[in-house]
Formats: sequence, structure tokens, C-alpha cells
Amino acid sequence: MAVGLLLVAVCAATLAGPATAERVDVEHTVGTTDEAGTVDVTTRVVVPSGTPSLRVTIPRETDVYETRGFTRVDHRTYEWTRSTDEPSLSYRMEGNVTVDRGNGDRHLFAVTDAWAIVSSPTVDVRTASGDVAADERYRVEGQGAAGPNVTYLGAHTRHVRAAEQRFTLVVPDAADMATTPAAALDSLEKASRRIEFGRRDEAVFVVVAPTTVEWAATGLQRGDADMWIRDVQRVDTVRNAWIHEYVHTRQDYELAAETRWTVEAMAEYYAALVPFEVGRITYEEFRSKLEDGRSAAYDDVVLAEPSTWEPDEGDYVKGALVWAALDRRLHAEADASMGDVVAAFGDREVSQTDFLDAVEAVGGAEVRAEAREYTETTATPEVRSESEHVRAFGGPLVRQEFDGFVVSGPARETDVAAPRLVTGETLEATVAVRNEGTDPGEYSVPFRVDGRTIATRGGTLRPGESATLSFTRTFRTAGEYDLRAGTATATAVVRRPAEPTVTDLSVDPISPARGEPVRISATVGSSADRPANGAVTIAVDGDALATRRVAVDDVATVEATTSFDAAGEHTVRAGDRTASVTVREVTLTPTPGPWPGDGSSGVGAGFGVPIAVAALAGAALLVGGRSS
Repeated sequence: MAVGLLLVAVCAATLAGPATAERVDVEHTVGTTDEAGTVDVTTRVVVPSGTPSLRVTIPRETDVYETRGFTRVDHRTYEWTRSTDEPSLSYRMEGNVTVDRGNGDRHLFAVTDAWAIVSSPTVDVRTASGDVAADERYRVEGQGAAGPNVTYLGAHTRHVRAAEQRFTLVVPDAADMATTPAAALDSLEKASRRIEFGRRDEAVFVVVAPTTVEWAATGLQRGDADMWIRDVQRVDTVRNAWIHEYVHTRQDYELAAETRWTVEAMAEYYAALVPFEVGRITYEEFRSKLEDGRSAAYDDVVLAEPSTWEPDEGDYVKGALVWAALDRRLHAEADASMGDVVAAFGDREVSQTDFLDAVEAVGGAEVRAEAREYTETTATPEVRSESEHVRAFGGPLVRQEFDGFVVSGPARETDVAAPRLVTGETLEATVAVRNEGTDPGEYSVPFRVDGRTIATRGGTLRPGESATLSFTRTFRTAGEYDLRAGTATATAVVRRPAEPTVTDLSVDPISPARGEPVRISATVGSSADRPANGAVTIAVDGDALATRRVAVDDVATVEATTSFDAAGEHTVRAGDRTASVTVREVTLTPTPGPWPGDGSSGVGAGFGVPIAVAALAGAALLVGGRSS
């Protein structure tokens, strides 16, 4: 990777440690190395005035190659020599981190020849009085961007969304996103507003992970608000990884063994609920996601006992179902939510008793009993219908459906019941959007063809209000295409145009005189149940007279004009149709008048001899020829 200017990251992290009055500024500069799988780090410490002694412990899997103002105590710990107020350590740090979850080693962090996504280096700092809080800042040598917990090295584009939180989305040049950066940021922003619990960090740092290595997960959240998400992750899915990882940034409480299931359960639940509420998935998709928790594979799962769900991730699947059931009941009966329950946790460690107490405080004894049953036994809740869900949650319920299609092209412009067209034609899809909920709500409808977003339309609808949207796409290649506009789905079938066929052929006149113009008319249609596009040739006596390009849906006419210089029978052909033309000899009938030797005066209305001779000579020159 090329080395360029230093890019200063807009983030700082504070390492937890015993509170003291003293703080130390630490700056990390991260860059590339020539050694595979590693990154280069220089850690510089600004020692506060009056500090008598200071020790720094650097990350594991490091190889120090230069010290300035430090002397080594052990493999990872270095002591300040007091020779400078800004001592530094330069070292190579292992960047590849892998884990085996049954499918072989897969990456949590990765270093490649073109880019790297690594865990940001952190250090522990101690003085004679004990641990010191380190204000750590990061910058990147060359191209890249850094957060307090995730650092990216390589060419990229940065997208920033300033809302209630500042979202920074880093898209590597090597990434091929299945969604757009704007749609990813929309998901993050909507989740930020929807989640009712936890502290909103001022900044959220997100790196898109290119799928050129084997990753161990769809995404990974680290620290307060850093994460990476694989580039193949979409936003219109029941497992919206952008929202899933974001939810983890709002979970401030500490876990006991019996409440570990809540971490992934609520993340999975909101990763499906929020896309449903903003109209990116249907209720049936949302419901199907929850129904997975009722699979026989999870019959023996007891959420409060991790050993029963760890092998098959029952905390993700059955946990999301249980979280949904409790959330719906709290909405329906207590005008509350599981978000209120989590908010009551604060930042303390939460035991099973704490969990149940918080549920009871929000929803009452009956809901507590239900929560206990679903977490301490193998009992499994039912999944409710859409109408029950809307009655409980209220809010907007925006639905989309295709309301019609218009196909236009060289041969036609017409309404069609289903999107059936030929290459070269343009499809206009009309989408009806309606808010069937109880509150006003925003909608965002992306129109996708085979997963690729063509355009997005959005707006706000009051309860009962509807809107009509229009999207167009021209198809150049035959095949079947999946169409999706928000929650509306359809399949476009695109075929090559049929060949044109001649259904009738006529000539006028059918018995012309030599040299007289003749009009040839071919009636053309399609040879199949779709528009035709191709060439039609009109031939006379086996020789091509004219070729016309024809695009036809119903009936078209191809015409040509010619004349015949030879008397007799001639054959006209177009496609499989033929017609005969009988050409008559030209008979000259001069008007009586004076002829040489008859004694007349030579004055009359007929030909004179010179004129007649000239006319016959001209006709003789045309015999055997044909002009067109």
C-alpha cells in the first residue's frame, strides 16, 4: 500500500482503570509493514509534568524494534527513563485474528496485501500511584481511517452522517457493497432513534469489510461504538447486520451467566423489527424469522442455562422469539416495552433475579411469571398475527404493493398485467404505498432488480394515507429478474424479440403496363406471443428490392415501389408470401394525321413520324430492364 499523508482519526478512547486525578495522553500511529499479517505501530506518550515514574504495557503479539525514552521491563512492559517527556515505542503488531467455530479458522481481523482491518492498539499506563487513565488517540500513516477499537488501512471512501450521533462509514475500494452507503447509514440512523435504552455514543465508526477473506461473522462490534460489517450485508433482510451490531453499542449493562442470552437475543430481534417498521421487509418475513425459534432444534434450549444453547446459537434464534413475545405483551398490556426493561438495568451486572425484577417493575407480576417460564424452562411462546402486532405496537404500518406495469419500446407502449417484456423495452412499475398503522410514519422504498438498487423514493404518510410511486428500468439481456420495491415483489420475464412474419402480400396494380409504378405492400406480425423485431426483405424475381427493419407487436406494413420494363409474369416475395404481377406490353395508338405521300397538310393532333420513331426507340432501350 502507498504511504501518504498522515490522516488524523476523529476519535479518542479512554481506557478503563481506577479513577485518578492524573491522565496521560497517548497517540498511536498505525501503518503497513512488509511482513505479512502485521501492521506497524508507533505509540507516543506525553508524560505529565511532575510524574516521578511511568510504565506502559503494550498489546500482545507485538515485536518492538525501536524505543525512545523507554527501557524494557518484560516482554510487553516498558519503563520511562525520564530522558524525554514524550517517549515512544515502535513495534510490529500481529493483525490477523482468527477463530474456529466449527468451520475452520475464520477471520475476526485481517491483513491483506491491499487492505487491513485490525484491532486498534491500546496500552495500559501505570505510575507510582497506580493505574492511570490514558486518553488514546489514533492516526493512520498513509491511506486509512481509525477508530478507538477498529482501524482500517488502505484506499477507501469515507461517508459521514451527522444525526443524533455522528456516523462514519468507511468503504474500502476493495469492497463491493450489496446495499448503498446511504441505505446503510439510513439503517444505522433509524436504529439510533428506535432503540430506547443505553447511552448514545457521540460517534459511531463503521468499516465495510471486503469479502475477499473468510470472515467468522457477518459483522463484529468492538469497544463502545466501533464495528465492521461485511460488504455483502443488505438492509432489507430479517437479519440486518448493520442494526444488529449497532444494538450492541447501546448495551451498557454487565452480564451474569444466566442473562448472557439477552445480548444476542435483543440484537437479533431489533435487526428484524426495525426493517419491518420502516417497510423494508414484510410482516410475513418478520414472523417467519421469529418462527425459527419454534424449530425442534431448539426444543431443549433453556435460555438461562448457556450450556443448552451454545452449540447451536439458541440465544440468537429462540432468544429473539422470547424477546419478541415479552415485548409485544408489554406493549399490549402495560404501554411499555423490553426497552424499558433494559433501561432499568443501567450499567450494573444483571443477574436472572435482576432481569425478572425489572420485567415485573415495568409490566407486573404476570409478565414476570411469563418471563421466568420462557427463560428458566423449555417453554416456547407463540408468534402472533400481524393484526395482533399492530394492535399492540401501534405506530405506522407502511405497506407496499405493485399496482401496475407499463411496457414501452420500439413496438409498443401498453399496460401489462405482469412484467413480461422483450430486450430493448423499458418497464415502468407503479407501486402503491399505504400507511395502515395508527400513527404517521416515514417510508423509504428502494426499487431493486436482482438485489441492485435502481432508485429509492421516500416520504411521510398519515394513518390511512397512500402514495403512488413510479420506477423504470430498461432491460438489455434476456432472463428472469427479481423485482422488489420495499415489501412488494414480482418477477420480470425478459425474452428476446420474436422474428417478424409476413401474413399478407399485395401488389397494386396487379397488371401494370411496362414502366408503370407498382406498390408492393407486406403485412407483418409477430411469429410468437411477444413483440417481434427483425428484418423483412421484399424481393422481385429472386432479387432483393428492399429490406426494412420492423418492430411490431400487432400488425405493421412494409411497402416498396418498383416498375417493370419487361412484359410477362413476375414474382414478388416477402417472407413466406408471394404474389404475381402480369406486366402488359405498351401499345402505341397514334392519332390519324398526315403521312408522307398522302397529300395531307401535315397538321393534326397525332404523332408526327419523327416523334413516333423517337418514342419507339426509347421504349426499345428499356426492354429487359427494371427500375425501382
